[in-house]
Amino acid sequence: MVVKTLSTEEILKRVIRKEDFVADKTAFIDARTPGSDKKENYCIIGPGVSENPNRFINLIEPHGFNIGAAAMPNGCINSLHLHQTAEVFIVAKGTWRFIWGNEGTDGEAILTEGDVISLPTHIFRGFKNIGSDDGFLFSILGEDDPKKVTWGPQVLRDAKDYGLVLLEDGRLIDTAQGVTIPEEAKVIEPMIQEELAKIRKVTQEEMNARVFCFKDRFPYKEAFLDCLSEGGKKLTYGIIGPGISTDPNRPTLITNPHSFSLELLEAEPGNGLSSCSQSTSQVLIVYKGEWKVSWSLEGKEDEIVLTEKDVMSVPKNLIRSIRNVGKETGFLYVVSGGDEWVPLQWTESVIEEAKKNKMELDEHGRLIRE
Repeated sequence: MVVKTLSTEEILKRVIRKEDFVADKTAFIDARTPGSDKKENYCIIGPGVSENPNRFINLIEPHGFNIGAAAMPNGCINSLHLHQTAEVFIVAKGTWRFIWGNEGTDGEAILTEGDVISLPTHIFRGFKNIGSDDGFLFSILGEDDPKKVTWGPQVLRDAKDYGLVLLEDGRLIDTAQGVTIPEEAKVIEPMIQEELAKIRKVTQEEMNARVFCFKDRFPYKEAFLDCLSEGGKKLTYGIIGPGISTDPNRPTLITNPHSFSLELLEAEPGNGLSSCSQSTSQVLIVYKGEWKVSWSLEGKEDEIVLTEKDVMSVPKNLIRSIRNVGKETGFLYVVSGGDEWVPLQWTESVIEEAKKNKMELDEHGRLIRE
């Protein structure tokens, strides 16, 4: 295995503070439609599905998934649309109503802070901020290229009334600003009824099973090798896929492939994840608290503290530790690339300390207890 050595400067470029997010108010075709015209979208890692060719992307490097965000005031609506790859939302702030179905009438889910929803591919979905004006969502999209969004028929008709049309090549044309549609270009037309009839229906029960409810969370106490060691005590929650849990018996809420895993770590001050590395992409999203990420390069110790809504892309194979250094219980969402479980590579000191608590690894890196 070839490990690329990064400088501290390069690692710090992978830290994206909340104040570094750049709002895009013209990301989608419904940017002028009343009720949807107050949205702010963000491309944090990867291009996402923005239709704005001038969008700003904080970190372009492919991860196997995309990280984005949306800020919307109370009453603002994200119009009905359909995705080709996984779409997951983490509620960072506010109360949100999610709907689905061709007309948005097949069901609804009300999410509050800390909740997560994974919306099935190839169905129409929309959402509305029904809480405070500072509502904020993080989004995770599957694959490096999540492809283009398919909009509901009425969304396209409404947008055209306000001068916006979408071309098949993904370009958004603003006819209200005098931009003409190229002669050779094909405009995306609303889906016809025969096409709509082929889209499957998702029941309320099926969608309920794809919602992680933060206030009703049930922890798994010993998911990692270091969970009984000083500084490693934590609770974990498997949300999507196997995650990075050392214990293969930790349950996960949603098991179908997404191209990534998602889990939540909960730790008291002074605790977190002990020194280890990971061979796949990993992104940290701070929900609550202050989290210190520490690493060593060429014998020099470096660290950075992440706070609420900060995002960090951890380099592959970097040995690091993650600690809650705040004064309150901390919560950290962890996104890992790929659908397969990949074992963490623990440092020898962590392995030896775990043995004192009768926690060891088998030859595959899975947790065994004496």
